[in-house]
Amino acid sequence: MYDNQAFVMQTHGGVSRCFAELYSHMPADIKAKISLVETDNVYLQNLGFKPLGDTFRNYMGSSSSKLRKMQYKLYYNFKYGKYSRWDKMPMLNAYEQERLIVEGQYDVFHPTFFDAYFLPFIGDTPFVVTVHDMIPEIYTQYYSINDPQILQKKNIIPKAHHLIAVSEQTKNDLVRMMNIPEDKITVVYHGTDEAPYEPSKTCPFDFEYILYVGERHFYKNFNLFCRDCMPILRRHKDLKVVCTGKPFTSEEKYFIETMGMEKRFIQTFVKTDQEFLDLYNHAVCFVYPSEYEGFGIPILEAYKADCPVMLNEASCFPEIAGDAAIFFRMDKERSDFEEQFETLYHLDGNEKEKLLAKQRERMRMFSWTKSAQQLADVYRKIA
Repeated sequence: MYDNQAFVMQTHGGVSRCFAELYSHMPADIKAKISLVETDNVYLQNLGFKPLGDTFRNYMGSSSSKLRKMQYKLYYNFKYGKYSRWDKMPMLNAYEQERLIVEGQYDVFHPTFFDAYFLPFIGDTPFVVTVHDMIPEIYTQYYSINDPQILQKKNIIPKAHHLIAVSEQTKNDLVRMMNIPEDKITVVYHGTDEAPYEPSKTCPFDFEYILYVGERHFYKNFNLFCRDCMPILRRHKDLKVVCTGKPFTSEEKYFIETMGMEKRFIQTFVKTDQEFLDLYNHAVCFVYPSEYEGFGIPILEAYKADCPVMLNEASCFPEIAGDAAIFFRMDKERSDFEEQFETLYHLDGNEKEKLLAKQRERMRMFSWTKSAQQLADVYRKIA
């Protein structure tokens, strides 16, 4: 049984996507359940889970009177034994989660994040915890020692019967930073969407572009990446940088403007998977300059879209990409990104195809079906 932490925490995002994929690809001999009544998480809604508020709407029918709303509150609060909350809207997901945990009709419990609320209820039932990265523990200059995630990890990780790490990098961090025995950790890589991708015939933009995907804060090295792009953009007058995700902050705008490059950095918001993969497919390359990641799902997204990949030679990137990328070194003291980009930019057709062939071959290592099978092996072992 999976709890609903990640799915309540995120409407979309890496953690909830990972669990939704593993849940939906679990082998036939493993019966899996998510303790959830309704959700606004897009991945679970795609799997047929009820939208948030659906239970209320179905109960109300065509009526929306105050009396009917009070009946709804009373019915569900009494149903779940929450008499002290008779005057409040029922917390259906939390009530259902607690009910199922106490009921105990499961062999293995897998919380989807680090809140240890369940410990008083599960008795001797084994539980598994997934660790995606150790970013708060590593970047102490950005996180308080009393950060909730740090405190929750310290509480729950030593008590877990087994741990899942998403890379050898994350496993090594757990061993080094929390003194976890290696035999208590299993590495289960993320997978990639196995649905076929057919590129759209039209390019998202009428210019060449370098693609940057995701968050841009702290350890992501976005400012260093911008700095190293400046001579490249001056040399290639028709080349731009396209960034997905949130709009540029005022600080980012100021930094770009002081370099005279405000028209060469474009921010875009992508609505569909097709648009996202097309953005990769038509890019000169996808660049991942981050100095630390637990895994790096955008690498697999770029592989699927046949987009040349450039990676900072740091963290787990060499582990995930092997020789199926062009690596550069980027930190505050040094960088050879410009040189490596020019190498990529001037590859002839045969050389580029060799790189893409390596990427397609490497992508075969990662599938959600394979990941779910490996996770199921852990469940069978500890159940």
